[in-house]
Amino acid sequence: MKILILTESIAGTGHHKAAENVAMGITAVYPKAQIHIDTSLSHANPLLEQITSKLYMGTIRHAAKLWGWAYQRDQEWSFLGKQVLRKYMAKKLFSYINNQSPDIIVSTHAFCLGGLAELKQKVTKPFRLGVALTDYCVNPFWIHPEVDHYFVGALELKSIMVEKYGVPEAKISVTGIPIDPRYNQPFNKQEIRKKLNVDVDAPLFLVMGGGLGLAPFIDVLKGLAVLKNKMNICVITGKNKKAREEIGSWVLEASYPHPIQIFDYVTNMEEWLNASDLVIGKPGGLTVSEALACQVPLLIYKPIPGQEERNSQFLMNSQMALRVNRDSELPLIVEQFLTDPEKSSMMKQRVAQFSRPDAAYQVGKILCGNLE
Repeated sequence: MKILILTESIAGTGHHKAAENVAMGITAVYPKAQIHIDTSLSHANPLLEQITSKLYMGTIRHAAKLWGWAYQRDQEWSFLGKQVLRKYMAKKLFSYINNQSPDIIVSTHAFCLGGLAELKQKVTKPFRLGVALTDYCVNPFWIHPEVDHYFVGALELKSIMVEKYGVPEAKISVTGIPIDPRYNQPFNKQEIRKKLNVDVDAPLFLVMGGGLGLAPFIDVLKGLAVLKNKMNICVITGKNKKAREEIGSWVLEASYPHPIQIFDYVTNMEEWLNASDLVIGKPGGLTVSEALACQVPLLIYKPIPGQEERNSQFLMNSQMALRVNRDSELPLIVEQFLTDPEKSSMMKQRVAQFSRPDAAYQVGKILCGNLE
């Protein structure tokens, strides 16, 4: 069985990481599967890939409200450009898909999806098309009748796709967003804390900025520094090594009052999450899914308009998260979390209901099952 997983590198690391997780899930079910992960724009138009990536990252960093404005108008953008993008990507990817000749294509990004739907019966060897959504929201660019199966993070998202977009229920599985299969194993919190050199008698706050490390880390740390409560803090800046260095220097200069560990990219995120009591940071789709898999509530810190805002709404509506919109709110909200065991316990119970650590495995099992 030959499987092609197509994604993009134009919008952070989450989509590509989801593709890698799907590959691991499929391999766990079907070890003999031939799996290739690729980015569609690198074949369709490398220059457009570079421009789109720089435009997206520049907008997120310097004009987030503009991105939010554009994202809120997804219906209008779909009406104006969905079919144009579909035809363009189909034309550009035709030779590549024919040469790859896969039995199955899985998409973790909407940019290429329309083109794949268009090509499904036009290439020499028809293929089965699956889609793994990487956020707790959906826009029209994900919706194409040719898709054989969708994999979504929550039942609420399935309901939207059925009721708003008319996707048949049988085509949608609530697997959770695909995360690393390493999350699907038992962990002993006390043992992990000892391994990570974390005080087992104080809560651990995990401050994260996603794979790219885009978060106001020092602002968060200033808010936590106000609190007199006993706590441990771990900051993970992802690929943002500059942020790690700046935080390290600031912590020393400020004589920071709480025990703190600072890392950039780590390879044992599942251990840090399982050792934590609260995740503080941006609600990217994979970050949220990993936290839910480890049954850890979230404190959403100033989400970026767009996908993060919609992920935030999902989490807040489901009572799985707290939210900070202004710096001054953070100490009060964290202190309430620490001193109100009934509320924090309720949040943890809600999180447990949405925990799907075996998502990648389920994607592989469902999508490839009747081809074996």
